[in-house]
Order: sequence, then structure tokens, then C-alpha cells
Amino acid sequence: MIKRKLASQSMLNFIIAILIILLLYPLAVTFWCAFKSDLSYINSKWYPTFPLRIYNLNVAFKSIWRYLLNTVIVALVGTSGSLFISSLASFAFARMKFIGREFLYMAVIALMMMPGIISLVPAYMLYKSFNLLNTYLVLVLPVIVGGPIFGVFLLRSFFESIPNDLFESAYIDGAGMLRVFYSIAIPLCLPILGTLAIMQIIGVWNDYLWPLITIRDHNLLTISTGLILRFTRQYSSNMPVTFSGYMIASVPLILLFVFANKYYVEGLISTSIKL
Repeated sequence: MIKRKLASQSMLNFIIAILIILLLYPLAVTFWCAFKSDLSYINSKWYPTFPLRIYNLNVAFKSIWRYLLNTVIVALVGTSGSLFISSLASFAFARMKFIGREFLYMAVIALMMMPGIISLVPAYMLYKSFNLLNTYLVLVLPVIVGGPIFGVFLLRSFFESIPNDLFESAYIDGAGMLRVFYSIAIPLCLPILGTLAIMQIIGVWNDYLWPLITIRDHNLLTISTGLILRFTRQYSSNMPVTFSGYMIASVPLILLFVFANKYYVEGLISTSIKL
């Protein structure tokens, strides 16, 4: 019996090791290919070689820095607006009583069930009618408008789980609804807001389709679209520089997760407990 357990556990560990290698090896190839010369890449793309060509990073950064800046602007402004709206709306759904509250909440939740591609053409026509195409607004507004849908669903359950005694004591002391919101509710939900912010930033960073159809000025492209439309074509014959661009584009998200990992996990755990 013990031998069977050891054999099955060894087989399971072997399968997990193979899956980990399949996951990490492409990332490793991207890393060491970013520091190769053209000749070295042709002859040895599947394993690291020396010396490392650091100059590739400089060439790649000069070509994609504008895309990174555009993405940071869209992510920060859009995420800030999305968190502001989702926190206010979810607090209203959780703590305020008004006619049609449940109906409106169900309408918001129903939007989560609809694929985003359904509204792609109508959204394009809407922004075109307001002459917002090829501007920062056409990138920021969809984040502010669409981001709060999941945020409302997540935050409402959290606000409902906060003990009423906290709010009642604040009301007795003379605090109004807005004072209770930003003095009690917001400080308590900071971990969840951090989780939502990370998810929103990642979504903006990886968004390819919307900037592709709404932006014609290459100076306004975000990183995912800029890499595919311009950078990859420009350095199609120089793959090490292309890999350097991919690596530079991924560094901000890696740093975001490294420094915000604690708050991200804390927000997920607290949310699962509240739900």
C-alpha cells in the first residue's frame, strides 16, 4: 500500500514538474534571447549564451517608451475613475434604500454575463459620433464606464457585511452619509480596492483590440497594440530587440505584482470570507 502511494505521488510530482517547465521555459527563452546578438540568436536561441548584449534594451526602450507612457496614463486615470464610481455605487446599493435598488443592481450584474465583443461595434459608433476617436478619452472612458461592473458586485457584498454598529455610532455623532463613506467604509475596503486596481491595470495593459480599432495615431497607442502594430514590424528582422521590447513591456506588471502581492492576496482572501 505504501509503495503504491509513493509511486502515485512520484508520478504526480513528475507531471507537475513537467507542467512547470512548460510554463517557465518560454519565459526563460524570452529573457535570454533579449540579450543575444543576431548571429547568436540564429545559432543558439534555445539556450543562454555569453556575452550579454545589454544594448538591445536601450534600442527597444527608445521605441516603446511612448507606448508605456500612454498605457500608464490610461491605466492610472481609468482605474482611479473606475474605483471611485464602483465604491460609490456599491455603497449606495448596500447601505441606502431607494425605489428600484434591487432591479438596478440586477441590471448591473447582468452586464457581467454579456461578452464585451457584443458592444464593440455600438461602442465604436458611439465614440465616433462624439468625435472622440484617436484621443486619450476613447481609451480612458471605457475603463471608467466598464470597470465598475465587477467592482460593484464585489464591493456591495463587502459593505453589507460591515457591522451596522459602526455606521450607527457615526450617525449618532453627527456624521453624514458621505462622511461615513470616506471615513469608515473606504478605509475598511482598501485591500479589496487594491485587488480591483491591480486587476484593472492588468486589463488595460493587455488590452489590444479596442486601441487597435479606435486609435490611428501611433503616438497614442498603448503597449500591447504598439508592440504588435509598429514595434514588431520595425524589428521583424532583429528578433533579440523584439524580445527586449517584450521583456521591458512586462517589467511594470511584474513589479506591480511583487510590491502589491500582499494587498492583492489579502483582498482576495477578505473578499472570499465576506462572500
